[in-house]
Amino acid sequence: MSEREALLREIMSYTFMLVELNLYLDTHPRCQHGLAAYKKYSALADAARASYTERFGPLSAYEVNDENCWTWVNDPWPWERSAN
Repeated sequence: MSEREALLREIMSYTFMLVELNLYLDTHPRCQHGLAAYKKYSALADAARASYTERFGPLSAYEVNDENCWTWVNDPWPWERSAN
């Protein structure tokens, strides 16, 4: 498995966990363990997305941070076969 693919899987795992925790917190809004877990996985997901963006380019158009060029179109998009 390439580093790119490993990072994408890591991001997907954290995102899945955040969705599940979101659903849990909808019914248990005062659960301190759930809130702490959500904050933890949110930080991990942010760090993984930042690492991916730094190494391989933005995961979405919202993450383009170059002021001089629209870098979203420079590389294959993450879901394209040639990217994996």
